[in-house]
Amino acid sequence: MSKDASERGPATPAEAEDLAKRAVGEYLTACRMTERAQIANYAMTLCSVAGVVMAQAAGSEDAALRLEVTAAFVRRAMPADPAELRPIQ
Repeated sequence: MSKDASERGPATPAEAEDLAKRAVGEYLTACRMTERAQIANYAMTLCSVAGVVMAQAAGSEDAALRLEVTAAFVRRAMPADPAELRPIQ
């Protein structure tokens, strides 16, 4: 018999990342984009909503710091020019 979510406890970081990738892929598909340029706009909407949820859960300072650290990672580790589109990560 499988355990329900309350018996398994919170998702591990790896499980959470897999869930996030799947959710982002499903969200972008559901947005019915017609051109590549729309990806960034829809992804930013998702980030904005996530930022508000983080602020409600942990306060605006913590949420802003998390978003700033993520922005610094993107700036440092991601290509400056748009990349070839592939499945999410």
